[in-house]
Amino acid sequence: MAAFDININDRHRLDWQILQNGWTSLYYQISILDNDLNWFRSEKYEIIDFDCQLWTEEERMHKDFKKKLDFPDYYGENFNALNDCLSEYEIKGSGTVIVFHNFHNVDKSIAHTLLDIFALSSRQHILFGEKLLTFVQVDNPNYQIEPVGATPVLWNGAEWLNSNRGL
Repeated sequence: MAAFDININDRHRLDWQILQNGWTSLYYQISILDNDLNWFRSEKYEIIDFDCQLWTEEERMHKDFKKKLDFPDYYGENFNALNDCLSEYEIKGSGTVIVFHNFHNVDKSIAHTLLDIFALSSRQHILFGEKLLTFVQVDNPNYQIEPVGATPVLWNGAEWLNSNRGL
């Protein structure tokens, strides 16, 4: 089953617009993130929020993943286990949106590894017509991260221009 129809109308959908550029989208303004999340809710996507401000250690991050993503008891609480469990994760409804709030608090090397794992999983799920997107909210309009999943992490459509982020 394809994730989208060949119908030209699908190209106006927010999920199509984001996925055409990759699996992950950056957000600076909370109002824009909230607006996009409202669209995804109205389209019957499952939204799973994580507050990265609480991730003062990697162990806390993995405990949040295990709890909120309902990982099995054998989840090893490391990046290899995260990769394995995400590849088997059940996408509910129209799709799943993972939201990382306050992502600027995550160490860049951990941040990149984390987003790379989610991008890989998103790419695998889309092969089966399942949509998994990752939204990254940061407090820095200049925030950048190296490409993940062999694709760059781009600003959302409403904040694409620097001027729309107050720069």
